[in-house]
Amino acid sequence: MEDITQNKKIIMYGTSYCPMVAPVKGIFRRANADYDYIDITGDSEGKEIVRSINNGYESVPTIVFPDGSTLTEPSSRDVEKKLSALGYETEKPKPWDAFRENPFYTLLGIGGLLFGLFDDNVVFIMIGVGMLAFTLLMTYARK
Repeated sequence: MEDITQNKKIIMYGTSYCPMVAPVKGIFRRANADYDYIDITGDSEGKEIVRSINNGYESVPTIVFPDGSTLTEPSSRDVEKKLSALGYETEKPKPWDAFRENPFYTLLGIGGLLFGLFDDNVVFIMIGVGMLAFTLLMTYARK
């Protein structure tokens, strides 16, 4: 197993089906942070590293920083604070960043809205609009 403390880049371990991976990738993008992403789904060495960090659990996202510190399933605020401590400045998200960085909630909102419009069902329209508003709130409330 590789020595993860010798890397100069941030390493994020995740899976394609984890809803928190996209928001963290978005924060890294907005901070211009140099990072590597390892999908542990098909990477046995990555799985083993994640398990060793998380007491046997495959919890993702797990982030390893160049100083050797780690964050597991962090909030967006925790990621931004750590990046700030490392000297990165995260630019403020734009409205479309909220939807791109939270695809799970965005798709639920759009799906509810479209179903409500198709079925002429005001309850589903409100659920869809509410979910999309929640997506924006999740992005902007952490500032």
